Amino acid sequence: MLSQLNLRFHKKLIGALKVRAGEENVSVNALAERFLDDGLKTAAAGDGWFQLIADPEATVRLLYRHIVLGQSFGTSPLSRDELRFILVHAREAFLRGHNRLSTLPALSNLLDITRDLLAWQVGHDRQVDGPWLKGVFRLAGENWTEEFDAFLAELRPVVDQMYAEHLLRPLGSDCFDLAEVPDAVLAEIFTLPRLKAVFPLVLRGLDWSEEKAKTLAQEMRPVIPGVTQTIEAGTLRLEIRIEGQDPGERPGAWYNTPRLHLLITGQDFVVPYGWEAFSELLGLFTLYTRHPEALAHGHQGERIMFSPPGHVTKEGFFGIDGLRIFLPAETFEALVLELSTRCAEGTLAEALTGLRCLYGDV
Repeated sequence: MLSQLNLRFHKKLIGALKVRAGEENVSVNALAERFLDDGLKTAAAGDGWFQLIADPEATVRLLYRHIVLGQSFGTSPLSRDELRFILVHAREAFLRGHNRLSTLPALSNLLDITRDLLAWQVGHDRQVDGPWLKGVFRLAGENWTEEFDAFLAELRPVVDQMYAEHLLRPLGSDCFDLAEVPDAVLAEIFTLPRLKAVFPLVLRGLDWSEEKAKTLAQEMRPVIPGVTQTIEAGTLRLEIRIEGQDPGERPGAWYNTPRLHLLITGQDFVVPYGWEAFSELLGLFTLYTRHPEALAHGHQGERIMFSPPGHVTKEGFFGIDGLRIFLPAETFEALVLELSTRCAEGTLAEALTGLRCLYGDV
């Protein structure tokens, strides 16, 4: 391993160093070393961004404290570099989607942020990046805000990950210069509820692993309630068990790392799954409940496949990895509705929100 680095400087700089070294009665090397050391200790433009991306796990911990735990302690809102980190990696999440669909409000929140930044530019006579906005959102460029609102109103309710990434390109580029936007306006646009909805995408964009999630949980110790729910559909039983904190548990007690177990039991089989399979399954079921027409032809995802009744067979069926489960039409529809409804209410919904912010989701 080399212990020295040979550098070449301009003759004028070498001359200035020699003169300064002579005045201070030190060697040129010692003087150059001191100047470099002092310079590297001084923050320069862009240093904040490079520090964030140099240690993304430390950045996640910082963002988790501020966004998820709300531990701002009166500090200023997130810096522009931190907001940029969130936007860049939220877009990256859809590049890693592997046939996933956009299942959370995160994409809608990001498009709302895009709209608000555009409205601020237009309202304050700032230059609008026409090529980006026209190319991505197919805007004419005559009435930017109104045209963007019309685009959002016509956007199909189910968006695959490749198109979602396409829609987020302006936010992940230099289309909007956050340095131009006043702090007060940024705080109104990047609200805490919006950032909390987007945070699971950041984890996915960083290719967050289960081990990293467990480490984050052990360090941050979020209070995620332990929940057990059982859903039955004919001869099929789905048990959702979330390990977490029991009600009334005393402070300082043993901390259970939050994790989810899904146990699917049929007449002749029992198969366990974890967070990845469950989150994708729940996402598809929720989308189908809200927009059945958009998923009338089913979907083949990363680990989950889904086919509603009447598409391939009279029965409805879904699959996780190599498992295929067929159910009569009424039973299938009842299962989809009950799972989606239960996971959107009460303690179970609270626990799932906490898990998304530890393990990531799209």
